[in-house]
Amino acid sequence: MRTTIDRQPTEPDAARVGPADLRPVLAAVLAMHRLEDPRRFPEVLLDELDRLLPADLADDGELRAAWADRSARDHDPAGNLRPPAPAWPLGPRLSAGGHRLEMLVTGGRRLFALALERYTEPFGSREVAVAAALQPQIGPAFDHARLRTTEWEVAEAIRSLTCREQEVLALVAEGRTNRDIGLALFIEPRTVEKHVEHIRTKLGARSRADAAAKWARGMALQFG
Repeated sequence: MRTTIDRQPTEPDAARVGPADLRPVLAAVLAMHRLEDPRRFPEVLLDELDRLLPADLADDGELRAAWADRSARDHDPAGNLRPPAPAWPLGPRLSAGGHRLEMLVTGGRRLFALALERYTEPFGSREVAVAAALQPQIGPAFDHARLRTTEWEVAEAIRSLTCREQEVLALVAEGRTNRDIGLALFIEPRTVEKHVEHIRTKLGARSRADAAAKWARGMALQFG
């Protein structure tokens, strides 16, 4: 059961962030954007939170649920959907005793909370101010990592294709018909169709055009 959140830091608290506090915040933001493997975003975010705001417990359930949920992006590629309005004004929130610090983040068109808890020493005003500086940066980093993860997965899927499948897909991307591809590669059109079916399965492509689009994205990542 969550502790009741019943007070919000005031403006003077936010003014206490100085250069010595902002430097590690900026370092954390850069670390989240420059991930070697973007699929590790939740773990890296939690590591950075532990470095900036040490706590006894990090409630990351909503973060991981938002990271695992691709439905918003898959069913709303144009970005028409928007997350629900938050239950309180955006900004770090403290429990009455100061032992639970909660941040509300919008990422992947979802609204989720990150909560940190301390069992003995409460969070101070400086730490609340650090959280206020970091909080608005988490959502953009989340979205950037998700985009890079999608690109990473496309590149890996293309690498999983056989040499022949890559040859076929390259010609599909040029708009060639199965007959044209068969003539170019000296194989039967029915064999080309079988290759296309295997390619779509491996890439998770909904159609021939979708497979061609994934190939174009993969080539852009490799040579762009």
